[in-house]
Amino acid sequence: MIKKIDNNLILSLVLILFGIFIAYNRSSNFADNDSYSLINAYLSLIDEDTYKPSRGAYGHPIPEILIGFLSFHFGTKISNIFCFLLFSLSIIFFYKSFLKENKNLYLFFLLVLSNSYLFLENASSVDYPIALFFLSIGYYFLVNRKYLLSSIIFGITIASRVNFLIFIYPVLIIFFLNEIKDKKIKNLIFSFLITTIVGLLFYYRLFDLHNFSLDFLEIPFIKENNNNSGWYGGPKLEFSSLFPRFIYKTYLLIGIFSVFIFLIFLKDLIYKIQFKEIINIILIFIISINLLLFFLSPTKILLINPFIIVTYILIFKYLDKKKIYFLIIFNLIQWFVFYDVATIKYKEKDICAAKQAIGYNFNFSFKKGVILEYLTNKKDMTECYSEHMGIYSENFKKGKPLKFSRQTAG
Repeated sequence: MIKKIDNNLILSLVLILFGIFIAYNRSSNFADNDSYSLINAYLSLIDEDTYKPSRGAYGHPIPEILIGFLSFHFGTKISNIFCFLLFSLSIIFFYKSFLKENKNLYLFFLLVLSNSYLFLENASSVDYPIALFFLSIGYYFLVNRKYLLSSIIFGITIASRVNFLIFIYPVLIIFFLNEIKDKKIKNLIFSFLITTIVGLLFYYRLFDLHNFSLDFLEIPFIKENNNNSGWYGGPKLEFSSLFPRFIYKTYLLIGIFSVFIFLIFLKDLIYKIQFKEIINIILIFIISINLLLFFLSPTKILLINPFIIVTYILIFKYLDKKKIYFLIIFNLIQWFVFYDVATIKYKEKDICAAKQAIGYNFNFSFKKGVILEYLTNKKDMTECYSEHMGIYSENFKKGKPLKFSRQTAG
């Protein structure tokens, strides 16, 4: 007898194929304006044997190598697809880590990919899905008590995005909490040590560049003489600047329609969560610390990917299928229809300039949804990014392997 194929599996495969199409089609029109700098960090290594960090003072070694290598040899279309596939795999590993008793992987996959911002912004050459992928594998090995493997992967995670260490060291403490209470700290010390050593190995060239000092770090309230004018490109560290951006962007990621369903189900979710369970403490910590740090630097929505994915894990863990399907439907509506409650004014109108909101007017209106807007909008940042690519600019604009530029130049 032929086994019936799960409809959720079919829909998930359709979304994956559509994501691959988006990733291929966008070419060098990246979702994140730091993406080209990751490629340039790799190019400086192979062209000049010099490390020039992708974020100026600091960098993210693993994405610089992976995205740079793929863009150089195969083109940005392939590096986009690579990042999207890693993001898709991270969904599976998050599920296997925290929902292994649940038997509906495809429904969870559908829930995550139905979020238009998670779907669109991770179909691009960017470091976030790479870090998320390694983080999810690290959690998988941790909950399965493979401490050496988890520690090595956590070190690689830190080398992918250093700020992800906030999802690692505190989580290790929480995970080993019962052992710590019994005065057994061997596993905790071992995990801390291996994670740190592996992470530091990848940052050796960065520390060497800064003469093994920490002066390049810009941590508010800690660094001496820090004027708190902004954290890594974020707005001023003032409540009036931070709070509106934090609320608005978090609301966008949850979903402009889904937020109402989320609020309706929130009371039921809080009532059902077992707050003393170690895994739940870890999940709630990830949500809390991610939101706190995003409040301090409410810039890119990608920064709170862990928050929404872990929120979905809790929803999936404690709410019934009917409510999950409701959430998926409301997520998908945002693909096609979008409403605005305010018109935001920006300092610069040049599409190549960084966006800086300077004001807003309350004005309710409807427009195209997130995915529909992307597919029909002619705005293309490729030309802007290509200005920073030197001899590689022509092939960069076409999404072709950058190595072809060397042949032309030669």
